[in-house]
Amino acid sequence: MRVRPLAVLVSLVLVAPLGRPAVAQAPGKFPPDSLVNTKVFPHNTPVTEVLGVMRNFTSDLGVRCGFCHVGKEGAPISSYDFASDEKRTKKTARQMMLMLAEVNRRLDTLPERKNPGLAATCGTCHRGVNRPVPLYTYVGDVAAAAGVDSAVRTYHALRDRYYGRDSYDFGEPSLNIAAFRLARAGKFDEALALLKLNEEYFPKSSGMYVFRGNVLLMRADTNGAAEAYREAVRRDTTNNEAKGRLKAIGRQP
Repeated sequence: MRVRPLAVLVSLVLVAPLGRPAVAQAPGKFPPDSLVNTKVFPHNTPVTEVLGVMRNFTSDLGVRCGFCHVGKEGAPISSYDFASDEKRTKKTARQMMLMLAEVNRRLDTLPERKNPGLAATCGTCHRGVNRPVPLYTYVGDVAAAAGVDSAVRTYHALRDRYYGRDSYDFGEPSLNIAAFRLARAGKFDEALALLKLNEEYFPKSSGMYVFRGNVLLMRADTNGAAEAYREAVRRDTTNNEAKGRLKAIGRQP
């Protein structure tokens, strides 16, 4: 349940003093009687309201309290040191909250804005994951840093966990784009391996073979590229991109 939209709550920072002196709390008391070490939330914000926003954070980012706060996973929540600024993620979260407030202020200035208008939340970008990047970036980064075997394992793990949710796009283009970016970085074997993985899920794709042809062409394998483009045409006779590629390299469909 969303106690108050984060965008509304954070916007209060413009008119409220920040970082009010901390009020001592009884050790191990949760929830606390009042806020401690506030930097973004107005100090007089009801504790229950802040807890509601924190619950939204865990849902929007797919994390638990220990992601930002000092505490041992599985230990009683009352043992966490919520006032501590030790973790970088907590400091980052404060900046993200301020950024989100600025985004929503700008959304309020859109011409002919409907009422109620669009409002951004953490979930707008994060969609249940703590690192809000497209699937092709995630898998491509793993392939570049740790090799294609790790990238394939990562893809399967993400698909097993998130398929059917809106965290990642598991459509055909994602691995095609990842492969193309790897090829542009000179990692041709990794790129072709990702295209092979993609074919397991989209075995009738014509467009994928255009990507395969492009990768082979970047590797200076003109014959292999021509075969890939021809396969794209065989799978879809209306694939004019593949036909154009063949013409460009002086080959017949």
